[in-house]
Amino acid sequence: MTKSKLSTWLLMLPSTGMLALLVVAPLAVLVFASLIQGNNLALDAALSLGNYATILEKGLFFPLMGKSLAMAGSVTAACILLAYPTAYGLAKCVGEKHRNLLVVLIIIPFFTSQLLLIYSMMVLLQANGPVMSLLGLFGRNASTSILYTNFAVFLILLYEFLPYMVLCLYSSMCKIEDNQLYAAQVMGAGKARRFLDVIFPLSSPGLLSGIIIVFVPAAGSFVEANLAGGTNGMLIGSYIDTNFSVSLNIGRGCALCVLFLLVLCVITLIINAVIRGVAGRRL
Repeated sequence: MTKSKLSTWLLMLPSTGMLALLVVAPLAVLVFASLIQGNNLALDAALSLGNYATILEKGLFFPLMGKSLAMAGSVTAACILLAYPTAYGLAKCVGEKHRNLLVVLIIIPFFTSQLLLIYSMMVLLQANGPVMSLLGLFGRNASTSILYTNFAVFLILLYEFLPYMVLCLYSSMCKIEDNQLYAAQVMGAGKARRFLDVIFPLSSPGLLSGIIIVFVPAAGSFVEANLAGGTNGMLIGSYIDTNFSVSLNIGRGCALCVLFLLVLCVITLIINAVIRGVAGRRL
């Protein structure tokens, strides 16, 4: 091994060690724990696929997984629809003097805790609250509330994750040269054509990052569903949390986590392939 290669490997050691310690090792422990029964985490514990068999027999995993994916998909789609014009406006329409201020306003929700964000939204959505009172002007009964419904969970998740999508798309929009948009306009491309042939392909890296950052945690969320979802608001994250905090069955909870990770990995690969394929054809 040459001296330069040795230096490269030595420089990679810290990051490789951190990756192994914080990612590979926890995943290995998770898989191991999913193969034990109950809470017996001893190294000599008997290993089996009993937890997976029990999960499949109960039949709750796939309905809750489908519901969670549908919720995460709708939140991600709404974030994309709202974030694209916002990010484009920040990157191309707002002057540099006001751009930084607007970006700071977007990331203000990051300055507080997740629970405070959830409770603040619950206050806004409660009966006779600001939102319901405003809807009362259009004929909605303000004494009722949309809290403790799946729609309330959707709104809270949208509020939480929209800034992530905006920032991801904004970072990609800033890299699009104005000359490219001007050239497309000179060649007769309308607004829709410029978006499909220029903006979308060049912003696809930011879009992909935003989808992953929004979709994955939204699919695994459970605090929002537990607090604002009501009796029918249970998601797959709630089911996993129940096995750890209520049933106290670590093995089954870890097995649910492994299945959840496998499903998300497959979906992430599909999303990556679709976006790269569509963007590549446009380019």
